[in-house]
Amino acid sequence: MKVLIEKPDLDTCLTGLILGISSHDDIFIVEGKAEERDLLDSSVICIECGGSGLTSLNNFDHHEPHQYYPPACLQAYEHTGCNDIKLKRLLDYVCLVDDRPEKHPLIAFPSLSNIFSGMLLVEKDPKKQFLKGMEMLKKVLNENIDPFSTMPDVYEWREFVEAKHKNLEETEHALKNTKYFFLNRGLKIGFLESTSIVGIGSLYRAGCDVVILYNPAYGEPPRRKYTISGKNKKVVHLISFFDNMEKGWGGRDTIIGSPKKGSTLTPEEVIEIVLKNL
Repeated sequence: MKVLIEKPDLDTCLTGLILGISSHDDIFIVEGKAEERDLLDSSVICIECGGSGLTSLNNFDHHEPHQYYPPACLQAYEHTGCNDIKLKRLLDYVCLVDDRPEKHPLIAFPSLSNIFSGMLLVEKDPKKQFLKGMEMLKKVLNENIDPFSTMPDVYEWREFVEAKHKNLEETEHALKNTKYFFLNRGLKIGFLESTSIVGIGSLYRAGCDVVILYNPAYGEPPRRKYTISGKNKKVVHLISFFDNMEKGWGGRDTIIGSPKKGSTLTPEEVIEIVLKNL
């Protein structure tokens, strides 16, 4: 079976697990959106790389800016007719992390999201990240681990926990360099530049209504990446303003991001667009 993904995250990996994808399948990493011929071929599974809402064609994506679709894993769950209590609880957790990060419950370290992030820090190959992510979620299901609780001490996860712990320490240091802007409408905007994985929730807890995260050296090869997120505040309309300067911005109601190939905009330009158009 041919499988296309854009990048591994919790949503992508749970979608793959629900659909029964394994290392025996032909898994390919695509840059941005899959080609039209693959999106229209129902024998090809496309996960978070285009074809939003077209589950009948085995496309599972929800990054259409002007229409809301649920996370890919929920689309897959409904498409396959699953009815499993344990899987539904894991699904609820992943949907929260992916679709409503501001509502992520406070879970003592390490949470499932923490360990998954740690795995991404340790394993750099996207295909292996995807497979390891599915294995992690499968273990949660098979061992009846509650995804809304602190994760148990699992030997094969220890390296991921250590990597995430180190990253959190780096994040705490980086948060001290956050720049804040205040609008007349009472909105507080936080801008943070960091090459570490920074949780949006950290800035929400600092009172921010809108967060701008900037990674000047994301991925391989390194490229500029911006993520703009609103706490119960829609930011999707900003895409049209960014598109006037460079094409490729995408996202949904409360979270948008720069082009997959990287952004040419400076932090000053991004901040100005956000402040002028919120």
